[in-house]
Amino acid sequence: MNQTLDPIKPCPDSSGEPRPALRNPLAGHALYLDIDGTILDLAPSPEAVEVPVWMVPLLQQLSGKLDGAVAFVSGRTIAAIDHLFRPLTFPAVGVHGGEVRTADGEIVIDRQLSEQLQAAEPLLQQAIARIRGVQLENKRSVIALHYRSVPERGREVLKIAELVASGLGSQFGVLMGKCVVEIRPRHLTKGSAIRQLMERAPFRDRIPIFAGDDTTDEDAFEVVNGLGGISLRVGEEIPTAAKFRLATPDQLRSWLLEVAAA
Repeated sequence: MNQTLDPIKPCPDSSGEPRPALRNPLAGHALYLDIDGTILDLAPSPEAVEVPVWMVPLLQQLSGKLDGAVAFVSGRTIAAIDHLFRPLTFPAVGVHGGEVRTADGEIVIDRQLSEQLQAAEPLLQQAIARIRGVQLENKRSVIALHYRSVPERGREVLKIAELVASGLGSQFGVLMGKCVVEIRPRHLTKGSAIRQLMERAPFRDRIPIFAGDDTTDEDAFEVVNGLGGISLRVGEEIPTAAKFRLATPDQLRSWLLEVAAA
């Protein structure tokens, strides 16, 4: 029988922020973890993030306790996730749902829409050429425009993305994150990808826990809430579908260390 949460109440940590309290930590749960800004601190660029030396052993321990029901859920490609956490090759949701790797290693991609999206890259490159500091990242299933070094240009970058996306057709939309704007197929989301994994072993019949930090995680919070799971937002206090909050990735890492040791 799956273990359930204690009655949903704030469980203060040392900073007084609410966090989940599990009656029997991890038993019967599945763990889904966003990466940048969630289990890892944000950096000026995705390549500059640092993984604590003890993080890979911790994730291996958590996966062992959950019979393999641990997955990364990220805007990064699955290849980039694997490089970051090598030698781990966990189930993973990459590119905000554009790629899904199941526990048996199968990677599911909507190749037709990915090919359609490639037509947008030349237009976007031309449009951002006049905005110094904006970087284009082509993830095949998603094209991202990063403006972390020029945050004051965010509105301009958004307008460019919206204009190009409108030319691709109604199946494509624009998603805003932390100093990034993405063009992607509307039906590919972190939430829909988590649903896919929840239908497969070893995630099936478990209670999902999802931790994220961005607007790109809101649909996943809603899906996890609908499945009776634990939604946990990392970051400042803002309106969110998440039921719990921790202020920093360091606090989340501390919580994961605690539940792994329990």
